[in-house]
Amino acid sequence: MISKQLKSLIKVNMLLLNPQVTDRFRKKGFTGESLTKRLFRQSAISTLLFVLLYGFLMATMDFSKMPGMFTFYVALFILLSFSQSISGIYNVFFAGKDLPNYLPLPFKQRDIFLSKIAVLSLNIVPFTLPMLLVFFATAWRSGMMIVVAVVWSIIGYLAVISANYLICTFLVFGLVKTKLFKKHQNLVMSSLMTISMVIAIGGIMIMNMNADTGSGTDRTPINFLMPLYAVFNQPFSMESLLTWVVLIGAIIILVLILQKFVLPQLGEQLTSVNSSLTSSSRRRKHSKRLSLDQSLDAYNRQLLTEPNLILQVVINSVMVPLIFIISFAFADLSMNFDLKWIGVFFVSGMFLSILTTNQSSLISNLISLDRSNFEFVYSLPISMKKYLNRKFKLGYLFQIIVNLIILIIMALVIKLSWRMVVAMIIGMLLGTYLVCLHFFRRDFRLRSTNWTNITELFNRGGGNIAMMLSMTLNILVSILVIGIYSAGIFYLSSIFSWIVNCVVAAVIIIGGFVYYQNYRQKFWNQLL
Repeated sequence: MISKQLKSLIKVNMLLLNPQVTDRFRKKGFTGESLTKRLFRQSAISTLLFVLLYGFLMATMDFSKMPGMFTFYVALFILLSFSQSISGIYNVFFAGKDLPNYLPLPFKQRDIFLSKIAVLSLNIVPFTLPMLLVFFATAWRSGMMIVVAVVWSIIGYLAVISANYLICTFLVFGLVKTKLFKKHQNLVMSSLMTISMVIAIGGIMIMNMNADTGSGTDRTPINFLMPLYAVFNQPFSMESLLTWVVLIGAIIILVLILQKFVLPQLGEQLTSVNSSLTSSSRRRKHSKRLSLDQSLDAYNRQLLTEPNLILQVVINSVMVPLIFIISFAFADLSMNFDLKWIGVFFVSGMFLSILTTNQSSLISNLISLDRSNFEFVYSLPISMKKYLNRKFKLGYLFQIIVNLIILIIMALVIKLSWRMVVAMIIGMLLGTYLVCLHFFRRDFRLRSTNWTNITELFNRGGGNIAMMLSMTLNILVSILVIGIYSAGIFYLSSIFSWIVNCVVAAVIIIGGFVYYQNYRQKFWNQLL
């Protein structure tokens, strides 16, 4: 049974998960129990939509006859869950500013821990739900009754995710106890999250490079995940039974270790780490006199020193799109393309910027990083238009660098010619600018000055479910548009191909100009 304290803590954390959504429901008259129910209902509906979307995408795959694809997708979402869990656990427990407020209250440390993990799960579930669908599809196609397949896959999904949470928890809390962490907290956690990100991206790259798809339908299975495949493909086999025993046994052992070594010292660890972070953040460096523009730029660059901010931006806004692009959209494009294909790759560069610039990007949170300083700057005799323009330039430059790195990685992997790479870079520059306009204005509209950890900023406007839905739809639209455009270029003669390119160029120029003018009138011109 869930205790009343734990229920209360979960409700409080749910309210804090997305403050903007909470305030919106409060303005509509929802309070108390009705407010929390509304928030849970919205989360459930978003999750269901995400499941239906991915269910539709995976409906054509018969995983019961494709062990290679089964193990590939399971490995993909385990790696995603691992990297997200590492950063999420550190953000919620050690980088947040709300936990010290809980500790003096008469709450059990176990309930504080479980409530944070429960709400953290809402952020990580979107990255792993497709794994649940893979489990279900495999069990159902293997002949299991649909109701039994649903229950069987949910149990398996919860077991795998629980094991992942526990392992990540031990990694983070274990590091916190070391002397190295106490001396170099940010360095140690940044290194851990960087390593987890490299493992995730590197793992996906290796799986793609080692894939043998000669059969045209499946790929080489990942051997260490084959016992998990047996759980859903041959649920009553000895291999399946042994897998369940090992998995459940490992979870029980990890829970016992957690109760013995982590929970009893939770309060002490959180207090020491948060106090250290607070004291270190108060250190200031003296600098020489600067002009107004130089001072504004120096201040904006200083915001980037927010603990683990850059890593969080990279993990949430770069790694996830990059992995999805690598996993679902890569093809062998090593052939030499004629110049008539330049428009296709220009548009591809624009779509790349749409996929990699989202609510977790730096440009989408740069205004809110000011916290209460925003109101202070607003009260000064400084042009707000000029102030925000300096911010926008910094965020745009940062996003260009990020997108350029991703584009170069993609170009090397798919062996693009330099002419097509240049076309993609130019398209990326234009697309990044237009998308940055949207997300910069969105940050101004949804700006938050009292956030406790960076995850709250990323969750504005729908959270990770909305981000993953948007990303998936963007990938589908990108594939559709680029596919139609490529087919036209491929089948048309050279002259008609250039006519199509000119039409597309005209549409992009006119559409981009109208888009820019709209934001200039409705945003920039409204600032003084």
